[in-house]
Amino acid sequence: MDINELLITSSVSSESSACLWDYNTLNVRKLFKNGGVLTSKGLEVVGQDYILGSELGKPILHVWPLNSQECSKNTRLILPEVATCLALCPRNIYFAAGINCKVYVWQLTSGKLLSVHQKNYQPVTIIKFSSDGDYLLIAGQDGMLVVYNFAELVNLSNSFLTQTDIGQVEPIYIKNDHSMPITDLHVGSFGRKSQFATVSSDQTCRIYNLADGEALLTLIFNEVLTATVFDAPCWQLFVGNNNGSIHQFSLKNPPRKLYHHIEGKSSLVFGGPKGKVVCLAINITNTVLASGSNNNLVCIWEIKSRQIMKRIEHKGSITNIKFVLGYHNFFSEKLKPCAILKSLERSINLSDTKFTLSQMQVCDLNFDDDEKSLEREHSYKNLSKENMKLRCINRQLYNAALEISKKYNSV
Repeated sequence: MDINELLITSSVSSESSACLWDYNTLNVRKLFKNGGVLTSKGLEVVGQDYILGSELGKPILHVWPLNSQECSKNTRLILPEVATCLALCPRNIYFAAGINCKVYVWQLTSGKLLSVHQKNYQPVTIIKFSSDGDYLLIAGQDGMLVVYNFAELVNLSNSFLTQTDIGQVEPIYIKNDHSMPITDLHVGSFGRKSQFATVSSDQTCRIYNLADGEALLTLIFNEVLTATVFDAPCWQLFVGNNNGSIHQFSLKNPPRKLYHHIEGKSSLVFGGPKGKVVCLAINITNTVLASGSNNNLVCIWEIKSRQIMKRIEHKGSITNIKFVLGYHNFFSEKLKPCAILKSLERSINLSDTKFTLSQMQVCDLNFDDDEKSLEREHSYKNLSKENMKLRCINRQLYNAALEISKKYNSV
C-alpha cells in the first residue's frame, strides 16, 4: 500500500519560513510565509490542523493553518522570552518550550501555563516527549539530561511560582554522562519500554533505557556529533557529525561491552556533500532518510543502498526537517480545525483549577423541521421510556435475588 508522505523543511532564508515538498518529484506543494526564520528544533505539526513555529531571536510562536500560506494574524502566541526549542506531546494537547535554562509547559487549546521548572545550569538545547506522552526529556548545553514523569510535572498542585524552589517536582532521574553540550536527542516509539539516544559535542553517542535511565551502550566517535535518529523498530541508529558524514550502526547485535569505539567496519557511512549535519529524519516506512546541513542542502537518501536519491537546495542553512502524511487539509479550501488555539498565559495561577478547552464542531449539524425530525424525536422519547422500564425491572430482579440469597444463607 502506498503512503502519501511529504517533507517539511525550514532554513535560514528570507523567502519563506517553511516549505512543504513532494520529495519524490521535488515539487514545492506549499510555502508558509511571514513567520521569519524558525529556530532549529522549533517546528511542530499540530495534528491535521496547524503548523507551529518558533521565530529565531523573538519570543513569538507563529501559527499556520495547514491550508494557508500566511500565518494566522488572529493567533499570535507570545512567549515570556525567546525559545530555543519546542516539543509537542503525541496527543497534541500540551507543548513544552525551552527558554534559557527553564522549561515551560502549556496546555495548547486553553493557553494555560501548567509548569515552569529548571534543573539545567545552562540553556536547554532540546526537548522530547516519549511516544506515549508519559515522559518529558530535557537536554542542555551543560551536558545534563533530565527526565520527568509528565503527569507529575503538569499537576497544578505541584506547580509553584518560578521565584521559589519549594515544591518543585523532582525528575525521575538525571544523567550527567556527557562532558559537553548535548546536541540532539531521539526517543524510540515503544512508550515506557523504549530506548533513547543522545549525541554530544564530546564525540559520544549514549543509549539508555527510558523507564529507569540505565546506560545500555556508549559509542565513541572521532568527530563532533550533531544529530541522531532511530528507525521505528530501533534496530538501526543513524548519527550525523560535524564533517557531513552519517554513520549507520546496527543495534540488532550490540557489543557486549558498555563502551564501543566506532572505527573501520563497525558502522556503515553515508558519505554525502561536506557540511555540518544539522538534523535527521526517517520516513514512516523506514526506507528513506532525510538529512539537513549547514551547506544549504537537504539530502534524500535510500537507506538500503546508502545513496542520495534527491537533493533539495535552499538559500540558507537548514534548521528543521520533518516527514508528514499528505493530509487533505494541506490542500483543502476550507479548514475545519479540531481545536482553537488561545493566547498563552505568562504565569501560573494556582487558584484557577477550572478552565475550558476550545474545540470546534467538525461535523455539520442538520437542523430541519420536517416530519422525519419529529418522528426521530418521538422515537427518542419512546426509547428513553423503555430504558427507564428496563432499569426498574433490573432493580426488581436484583432485589428479589438478594432476598432469595438471604433466605438461603439463613438456612
